[in-house]
Amino acid sequence: MPIARYDLVVIGSGPAGYKIALGAARHGAKVAVIERDLPGGTCLNEGCIPSRALHYPAGLIEDIIVALAHRGLVGQVSGDFRAAALRKDETVAALRGGVPAALQRLGIDLLPGSARFTAPGRIAIGGGIGAARTIETDRAMIATGSHPRGLAPCPVDGRVVIGSREFFGSLERLPRRVLCVGGGAIGVEAAYIARQFGAEVTVVERAARLLPHARVPEHVADLLQTRLERLGVTVRTATAPRACRVDGDLARVDLGEVRDEEFDLVLVAVGRLPNSAGLGLDAIGARVDESGAVRVDEYLETEARGVYAIGDARGGLMTAAAAMYDAKIAVRNVFGGERVRANYFKVPYAVSSAIELATVGLTEQQAEAAGFTPRSARTSFGASGKARARHDYDGFIEIVHDRETSQLLGGCIVGPEAGEQIQLLGAACQSQRGLWLLKDVNYSHPSWGEELETAIDPHVAARGESVENLFRPGIHAED
Repeated sequence: MPIARYDLVVIGSGPAGYKIALGAARHGAKVAVIERDLPGGTCLNEGCIPSRALHYPAGLIEDIIVALAHRGLVGQVSGDFRAAALRKDETVAALRGGVPAALQRLGIDLLPGSARFTAPGRIAIGGGIGAARTIETDRAMIATGSHPRGLAPCPVDGRVVIGSREFFGSLERLPRRVLCVGGGAIGVEAAYIARQFGAEVTVVERAARLLPHARVPEHVADLLQTRLERLGVTVRTATAPRACRVDGDLARVDLGEVRDEEFDLVLVAVGRLPNSAGLGLDAIGARVDESGAVRVDEYLETEARGVYAIGDARGGLMTAAAAMYDAKIAVRNVFGGERVRANYFKVPYAVSSAIELATVGLTEQQAEAAGFTPRSARTSFGASGKARARHDYDGFIEIVHDRETSQLLGGCIVGPEAGEQIQLLGAACQSQRGLWLLKDVNYSHPSWGEELETAIDPHVAARGESVENLFRPGIHAED
């Protein structure tokens, strides 16, 4: 069989691989995408999309209960997890079917099977439909995603003790007692969904707080814990399982108490590890670190010239948003004639649980460590007309800027649609106008976005319009 040659070969069709393939094809490149599993990767099949598809009806349950309590309505509401799971599966299937179609429209070849480098510029494909084959390319993108990290005291059996893959991808029945091991993004999202659909939920986190992530301020994690506990979720920080034993349909878990505790389902959500095994990286001179992340430079290129690693495969910030950001950077570096460094502070970090939160840029703590004199402009949604009308006003906005120069450094939004609201703050961080961009915008009313202007108004008034030239661009304006 003749060896096909491509301008770019992408290994993996998740958010990073899919986006880089489309971007390269639009630059006129001949592109192939190799996928060993389902098109769309973790995000589409067992991550972001199924999580959001289940979170939406879970949120509706809460909204209706609030309406019944505060709007003079009468009745009861409960969730049907199986029905929600079926609807989630339909949503995922519809989007999954769109991936090959979108690739085909741009002339991109989707090749099923597992990829392995056999020599510089050569990739063998096996395990797909038909005979094994080899293709050639001068440029390759490793976009192989990640898999759930295991936890020795709680081995996953796929039935009683499960990972995020099973919880979001294939779980059809929600039992009565659920333990979420890990209070990171996956754990708190799953805990909220399970509780809203009627389960008794316990979350244990070995750190001193939920969401022990540098991008999430501690007081934000505290508010999330308060909201979860208000819904009936038991949260136990500084706690980790010592052992877990499956006995029939029960898991008996040692959480350091006098006796083991029993749960019908245990979700292990303690992080993820890059998929890099079996790629034949030694054959091209690329290396991985101790976690399995493919080593890259600041331009996302590996030690093998022309081979890049993007998304979860390169470790670091493992989110779909970061993966798609990598794809944009890689397109510019490979086909745009640029040399652009990756900067993940530009990428929003969002979590949807009992309350939605999103951050971008630097937190106050990170800004201080970087040598700034940070200050936060803050407003509560308690004064927001839209938040009051929805009876959902626990949230707030914090905008971090430098005390001396008013350079915009980042910020945090906590409340409904935080993941949508954060886009404007992120744009301001990358704008020459910085803080002033939030004053330039004409907002609809009532809206969430207008509270961004409300937050900075006192600070802007104190500085005065006459000294506008003293305000520096956003911190990422000239990266």
